[in-house]
Amino acid sequence: MSSGGDDKATFLSRVEESLAAGTFVRMTLGKYRGAGDAHKVVATPVTLKDKPQLKFVTSHARQDVTQNFAIPGAITHMAALIGGDYLSATLFTTQDDLTLQFSKKKATTLSRAKPTFTAPPAPEHNRAKQYMVDPARPYLKALGVTQEGGIVKPSMYPKFKQICHFVEIVDQLISESELAAAPALSVTDIGSGKGYLTFALYDHLTTKLGKAATVIGVDVRADMVKLCAEIAARSGFDRLFFETALANNAKASVRDVIIALHACDTATDDAIYQGITAGAALIVTAPCCQHELAPQLDETSERLAGLMKFGLFKQRLADLATDTARCLLLEASGYCVKVIEFVSTEHTAKNILIAAIRSNEVDRARAEAQYAALKAEMGFTTQHLEMLLKR
Repeated sequence: MSSGGDDKATFLSRVEESLAAGTFVRMTLGKYRGAGDAHKVVATPVTLKDKPQLKFVTSHARQDVTQNFAIPGAITHMAALIGGDYLSATLFTTQDDLTLQFSKKKATTLSRAKPTFTAPPAPEHNRAKQYMVDPARPYLKALGVTQEGGIVKPSMYPKFKQICHFVEIVDQLISESELAAAPALSVTDIGSGKGYLTFALYDHLTTKLGKAATVIGVDVRADMVKLCAEIAARSGFDRLFFETALANNAKASVRDVIIALHACDTATDDAIYQGITAGAALIVTAPCCQHELAPQLDETSERLAGLMKFGLFKQRLADLATDTARCLLLEASGYCVKVIEFVSTEHTAKNILIAAIRSNEVDRARAEAQYAALKAEMGFTTQHLEMLLKR
């Protein structure tokens, strides 16, 4: 053992030498004795803007904290940690492993061992993160999602994440449908709101998939429709349109894709009906609230009476029954249905998408029988989509 100063100086000198010689692999700090819950630090080489640096990752109970330092600053930062908050440091090089240990009285032990690594790793680079939606696209700035330089506003990151997730899902659904090879397609987005998802989908279809897409956003709010139409014109999106209308009054022209995200209550059924009657190849909905069935569940079967006597559970069961009814009616209409978990920032932390792909392989009769059984068991007699389909 020796006093801490000499061994620490030797250790830091070896770190500098290995960095200069290109033999540095990593350095770890352990035996944390500082305040808080940090466990260890791992330092690895990284190249940022073509300059070598060290990346320090500090592990905490709930998260990892990353800091990057140019080499002189990295050595200074390292010197402040070693023998202070951390009583153990190990340097891994391609020549040997060097470990510095501090006792409680700050006496030190410096030991060498055979190298754990025989070759240095390739340094990490600051590659830009690849998103499904390019944050540098001008329409995102016009919609208030990003700021100068294509940087997502911190307050809008949940929305941007939702946009990327939605485009990813629809991209996958299209690849599984008859639209995969179609050179052109048409989309109606019912309840498009400010158009975040509408713009992103149009951009993806035309720019990344190379399709001649026509997209119409439909909303009841004239101010939103006007705003979106102006941004579409400024963006050069000449086949992206917006119109003011209710879900059940949207243009009845044949659409390949019908989308309705967070169309409240029976507006979801109106959108699904629009898709079925238009012969849409793909219908995507994200219902946000369902109130139609709850009042009808009072006379349900005795087997479910225990659930029904609790108001909150009754409403949740009504919501579940409503969306199940929609799925079964879609199957009975010739659609293969998927229920997908969807990131939502509008109403709940997580929501669902009901995705329906037109198919000739669906057992319609079985779906009809399951729907009838659901009605009998749950005790409801009418459902809006069923009523529309029987017109």
